[in-house]
Amino acid sequence: MDYHNGYVENVNNKITEINTLNEKSLSSASIEEALDIQTNELLPLVDEIKDYMDSQEPEPEVVKEYHSLRVDQVDTWYEAFQMKFDVLEKMVDKSISEAEADKVLMEADEKYMEAGEKAQKADQKMEDLADEYNLELEEEG
Repeated sequence: MDYHNGYVENVNNKITEINTLNEKSLSSASIEEALDIQTNELLPLVDEIKDYMDSQEPEPEVVKEYHSLRVDQVDTWYEAFQMKFDVLEKMVDKSISEAEADKVLMEADEKYMEAGEKAQKADQKMEDLADEYNLELEEEG
């Protein structure tokens, strides 16, 4: 449970803030402003999540298995974020065509969907562990 609680505190809680900043970026007045928000506000949070996950070294085998599911999920999500961030940078310096940007953005969206599927697998694993070890999971919200 300690591992899962750390995950919720250090990852899930930051996701809400990331989603808010992402909306702010998408609704910004210019592409340059969007890049500024992503570079200075969003990217540091995304990097914090990645660094947190990379720093975890759980001991019990059952927690290692759960951790590997979460790492796989976060790595895929991080890759999708980086793809979108790179496209935004290239759009600002005009080194990518609109068609190329659209293609990469679609691929990034597929990665986000893949990360979501991996999150569901990890959530199911946590529910299975909670049942197996008679633990009670609190609803997030």
